[in-house]
Amino acid sequence: MRGVRCVFSLLLKTQKGKVFMGRLIQCCGRLAKRPYHFQLGDTRVYSIEEVCYFIAHNIYLLQRDIFGKGFVNWVREELALTELADKLEAMSTREDALKDVVVTICCSCDYFDEPQINEMVHIMEETEHLPERECRKIKADTQLQSGCYESAVEGYQAILRSEDMMQASPAEYAPLYHNIGVALGLLGEYLQASDYFLRAYETNKKEKSLQCYLAALHLSGNEQAWQEAVSTLRLLPDRLVSIEDQYKECKKRCSIAVKVRQIKKMRFPASNGKLPEYYDRIDEMIRDWKEEYRQQISI
Repeated sequence: MRGVRCVFSLLLKTQKGKVFMGRLIQCCGRLAKRPYHFQLGDTRVYSIEEVCYFIAHNIYLLQRDIFGKGFVNWVREELALTELADKLEAMSTREDALKDVVVTICCSCDYFDEPQINEMVHIMEETEHLPERECRKIKADTQLQSGCYESAVEGYQAILRSEDMMQASPAEYAPLYHNIGVALGLLGEYLQASDYFLRAYETNKKEKSLQCYLAALHLSGNEQAWQEAVSTLRLLPDRLVSIEDQYKECKKRCSIAVKVRQIKKMRFPASNGKLPEYYDRIDEMIRDWKEEYRQQISI
């Protein structure tokens, strides 16, 4: 599976981004008896650290009124953070920018370090005037680039279902379809991925979507579907040869990739009769994969 995914990943190109990785943090302040309910994400928080977590995971979608009078009163009464509440109240009166409010909240505890806070400020500055659907796409793109494929698929599909997409141009649909295909392909769901790549290609007519569509069909093992696709698309022979050559080149490069070589190397102890060593190596690799997955779902 790793080797096959490697072939697929060499064909892909997605927008880069940054996310905040999950980590265990002790809540040092007071815990609220009555949680604060953020309508965004239907989220309830009990501490200032949980407020910071909420901010980081919704940084692309925050609005100024989310930290209004009700939130300030909750900080004062439930968390007993009088100084922070006074600052937020004064900022509300002055109508300070959202990024200044976020910095004030995040600096009130030790949840984030300075570079992380600066990164959030940078994100807010970049997305300040973007439509909500574009902010949601940036978040999903970030999840995809960071290996959180399931979360990315959910994010893109939520955008496609949203009323906000009624204001979108046809050209805005293709990147969503394509990136869902990317995420599904990297999850090994090649037939599903091919459907989305085809939708993207039918919308944008871009070579990258076509390449990924045919590659996903190849990797699914359904050669009949691949033949039917080639026939339906009526590709010129030279164009088809070019696409196939690129696919073969990716397979060749994949065969010498580090992770593929590591898996192949694991077989040596078994072939030499050293089964305990062989199983130890398998267990270690599975542990690494589990940890990688935990990191993905913690984002």
